[in-house]
Amino acid sequence: MNNFTGKLIISPPSVKGNFWQKSVILVTEDHEKGSVGIVLNKPSQTSIEDFARQYDIRLFGPLNGMIHVGGPVNVRNFTMLHTNDWACENTLKINRDFSLSSSDNLLTRISTGDAPRRWRLFVGLCGWQPHQLLNEFEGNPPFNHDTSWLVAKATKELVFHYDVTEQWTYSLEKSGEEFAQTVF
Repeated sequence: MNNFTGKLIISPPSVKGNFWQKSVILVTEDHEKGSVGIVLNKPSQTSIEDFARQYDIRLFGPLNGMIHVGGPVNVRNFTMLHTNDWACENTLKINRDFSLSSSDNLLTRISTGDAPRRWRLFVGLCGWQPHQLLNEFEGNPPFNHDTSWLVAKATKELVFHYDVTEQWTYSLEKSGEEFAQTVF
């Protein structure tokens, strides 16, 4: 069975008119109980500082950037995807490059400079039932091969350097390059 943990899944160009259009998702868990991931390229309209004010979180310095929408499931879930050079009491190591953390004092810590080298903040996540992600990937009924996910290796550059359509375009290209390497 494929294990998608730590990989990017990318919606193909044929997916249009819904939340998943031009989505790039980092799969954070994939096992017999199901799969979990976060959409990387859907920033919300809420700045990190506005988010902190909304929840009465004290910041000790400016935090630039936007909160991202990690998916349509558990939209009260607040997490930080980051490089592995940092951890807190609730950190899930995804692979050698990425970890996912959540903590009540997350924003306070990073506003003091206690932060990983690269990070992005999310509300919500994506979830799949056991074997659902593999069935979607393979286009097994009731899923359709025309809208099957594409897969690429997650790199720090793809995950943290780009956003929105640019992130989708480069991830799509990376998926195509990796597929071509398996054929030739």
